[in-house]
Amino acid sequence: MFGWVHESFRQLVNRKYGRETWLKILLKIYILNKNNFFLNSYREIAKFEEGTESEIGKYYRDEESFRLVSAMGSVIGIPVEEVWEAYGGFLIQFTMETGWNELLRALSPDLEGFLDTLDSLHYFIDHVVYRTKLKGPAFRCEAQPDGVIREVARRIYETEVIMKVQERKQEHVDSLITEHVVFVINQVENSLAAFRSIASRTVSSSTISSEFTNVCSNYYTKIDDFCKAFPHHFCFDKELRIEHVGIYIRRLFPLIQRGETRVEDILELVHPEIPLSFDSIMAFRNSLFVFRLRDELSQGSSKPSSCRSDEVKSQQMAITIKGSMHLVAENKYMVYIELIERNLFLSDIQRHDSTRDLIMLNQSRMSQVELNRNLEETTRNLKCMANALKTEKQRTDELLCELMPPSVAESLRQGNTVEASEFPEATILFTDIVTFTNICSLCTPYDVVNLLNDLYQRFDRIVGIHDVYKVETIVIA
Repeated sequence: MFGWVHESFRQLVNRKYGRETWLKILLKIYILNKNNFFLNSYREIAKFEEGTESEIGKYYRDEESFRLVSAMGSVIGIPVEEVWEAYGGFLIQFTMETGWNELLRALSPDLEGFLDTLDSLHYFIDHVVYRTKLKGPAFRCEAQPDGVIREVARRIYETEVIMKVQERKQEHVDSLITEHVVFVINQVENSLAAFRSIASRTVSSSTISSEFTNVCSNYYTKIDDFCKAFPHHFCFDKELRIEHVGIYIRRLFPLIQRGETRVEDILELVHPEIPLSFDSIMAFRNSLFVFRLRDELSQGSSKPSSCRSDEVKSQQMAITIKGSMHLVAENKYMVYIELIERNLFLSDIQRHDSTRDLIMLNQSRMSQVELNRNLEETTRNLKCMANALKTEKQRTDELLCELMPPSVAESLRQGNTVEASEFPEATILFTDIVTFTNICSLCTPYDVVNLLNDLYQRFDRIVGIHDVYKVETIVIA
């Protein structure tokens, strides 16, 4: 999970239960990992020392996050389900407090549109703002005859709702296993007025849209003109067979045959993580779709490979298109309209277009994210240096205590002056290596060093047995 999740957990505990409770939770996680033999290999990752458990720009394993939630429930004394329940309400509050409130309010005029837009929001945050490789959840909203998430509805749309889990199952997508959870969201009766106001706006909007459709229904566009206007689009039927593509895709894949070439032959679905089928696309048609162009078919171009420039090859390998799906021809075909982000400059956008402000705002937020990431990295390095300094200080104190009595060592460690003391009796042993100069002249340096090491080890062992102190001085000859 993303570090933002851990940070919001930390804020929730600190505000509601205090910092001491959060430290107990971190200690609980460390104890659980220490006692679990299976988790010993992950101890360095999941022990969560204070200050490293909620780095916003860091990726945490799901096991670490679940362990954190389990420790929270154990320390606070509530079930894990209640921890998630409390966290869900606090997450929206914390998100809106940290500068995302305007973006959340601008997603949609109603709750259904908000849920349908969550996919695009997750993609924007993960891949654009924080530039991570996380795989966010996929949402789609289906209207029920008697129904219309709780904190979002209350804070943004002033609507009280009740959420229930209707179905939970696991699905296989390629080689991955995904968790599929179906929620039923019902609206509380006392917020009916707010729902009516939203419904009236929706009805009026649909009326305007239908009038505009009637006016433009007599105007048609030729396929060739459409392919030039949308050079990166593609149209396919219910069997995922290609009907027509834009001129750019046609240039990259000259072997495309209408009614024979399939979508998966030229494209790889990156987002959302769903099976590539017409029914799945229909279910998520309000989501942002991201495709990566394959390169197999283009290798069969009539041009020899030696004539193709390296620039074209590199562009082809890196092309990723983003866009949306649209039903056409009585729901028999699906058209993918791209929103490609290549060879486009800020000056190409009209001055009155709010997209210019959005790009600049996003760049500003990305700069803030980069500054926060650098600050976290600097803080982490400082903590590592502080720990190393603390370790060296402990080693120095231990060495000092070995050379002199504890009372004298403690005074010196605190920087105090040690007064000379008198003792009625004392036993002192002076040691010396007789004719050491002659030994050095007759032996090699290697033999001399080995001799000294052996003598020191034997002498230190005797000193330890009799619990006395060894004082090293330079002999005055």
